[in-house]
Formats: sequence, structure tokens, C-alpha cells
Amino acid sequence: MAPSVSIPEKTLEHWASQYVTYRYRSKAALWWPARGEDLDVRWLPTKPGKVVQLELKTTTIVGAGLHDVLIDLGQLWEYCQRPLGLQPFYVFPSPHWDGELNAAAKANGHPVTELAFARSGSGWWFADWMVVLTTAQVADTLRPELTAHSSSTRGKRKRLVQFNLNHSPTTLTWGAGGATPPDVTRWRDFWSRLELCGRPEWPQMIVLPAYLTQNLETIPRPRIIELLSVARDMMQAERGHYDEFVTLMPDVSGLYQIVHGLAANHSDPENAPASQVDDHRQVVFLDARALLRTT
Repeated sequence: MAPSVSIPEKTLEHWASQYVTYRYRSKAALWWPARGEDLDVRWLPTKPGKVVQLELKTTTIVGAGLHDVLIDLGQLWEYCQRPLGLQPFYVFPSPHWDGELNAAAKANGHPVTELAFARSGSGWWFADWMVVLTTAQVADTLRPELTAHSSSTRGKRKRLVQFNLNHSPTTLTWGAGGATPPDVTRWRDFWSRLELCGRPEWPQMIVLPAYLTQNLETIPRPRIIELLSVARDMMQAERGHYDEFVTLMPDVSGLYQIVHGLAANHSDPENAPASQVDDHRQVVFLDARALLRTT
């Protein structure tokens, strides 16, 4: 019998969408690229803001009190080939319950459907136990396995982390056992930091009015924050009507450059039937009004 998951990834997708929609209301837009399809700038709203991508993962129950987060090496390799701004964040549970979430929540007096909302109570709310890593952090943790795979061929999964609830506190084992623990960001902290333009190494894309970037070939991150603040203030003053926008993407040094032609459509993952393709990716656009703490 195949191992069961603690919670379906589709459920996590829906809860993540609900969270973003509730937190940002009309200041956010979401969509879900089809399998094998990359981000197309023509999908972006015609307003200043920023774009991030999320890849939702669940945990697999591998024993009493044991949860594994499994990563498809072909998918990870494919994500690593993309420019920094097009790489997704990996989002997954940090469980405090044994077995399936449905049964654990019910045993503690919480209908599982209520866990999408803060009213479910501290510690049980979805936003309390989801965590975030960048693609680069996941790749670093699985570096030996990823190097050996070196292909977009899907179907080979390796453990990113194991949660052992049989110990107090819970023991985390990263990779095959000897990997350095990454700096994990908790779900709500992730959005708060993103409103501050995130961290220099975080993947994101920025959309700005073209006139704000005239005669600029590269823009350092502090200047990007300033330009987003200008665009935000103009939107709030209802002076945010522009004829042309540009999309900017960071490199590993933290400099942003204008990019063109992001309507790239990749072929389907190699050698994997649809039932084995494990993509649960969301694209989130936050307009500049949502970035209330960029200054």
C-alpha cells in the first residue's frame, strides 16, 4: 500500500489562496499556470506591484509520528534552470500532529475545514504551521541527489526533511541526514517580509511604470524599494494611470534588470505520465498598495 499524505496538496492550495485573498483583498491577483507552462507577463495586471510563485507540498506519513516532505528531483532541477525571478518558493507543512490531519484535528475538537481560518485556534490554523523555503535552499539541501539526477525527468523523489514527533521537541532531519538545516521562514513572516521587499536572495519580479525606469539599465534593490513606494503613493492618490509598464527581475547579486519576452512555454516534464506530475504552483501578484511597509 502506498504511503498516505497528511493533507492533500489541493487543500493546501485552496487554503493558501484563501489566506492571500483575505489578507490583501483586491490588492492581490492569483492564477495557476497549466502543466508545462511558465509565467507569461501578459497575464500580469496593468498596475505596479510584485510577483512571486509558490510550489505547495504536503507531508507523507512514513511511520508512527513520522512525516516526510518529498521533492521530485526532476521538478527541482527544472526550477533551478530558470532565472532567479522565475523560481518558486516551496511551501509545506511543519506538522505537530501524528498521522492524517483530518483525524488529528477531529480528535482535538477541530473540524478540519475550520483549519483554513484563524478562528480554528492557535496552533491549528493553517497559517501557524506552514513554512517557506526558496528553490535555492531546497536545492542546497538536496545537492548530492540533485547533482546525481541532473535532469528534468520526473518520478524520482527524495526526502527534503523528516519531522519526528516521537521526540520532544520535534526532531527535524534534513536531506539524507547530514544536510545543514536551512533558514526556514514561517508562512505569516514570509508575507510580512515580502511587503518589505523580501530578502536580497529571494525570487520575485517587479512591475513598474516605464517612465520611472527611463535611462536605467540596472537598478539596485534599495532603489527598487523607493520606486515601488513612489508607485504605491501615486496609486493611493488615484494618480496611477500609466500607458506602459516594465517587468524587472533580480540576479544573484541583487541588481534588477528589465526583462522582455517571458511568455516561455515549456514542454511537459520528461518521461512522466500526468498522474506522476507533482506541480502545485500558484502565481501571486501583489499590487503596490499592498506593500504598506516598503519605506
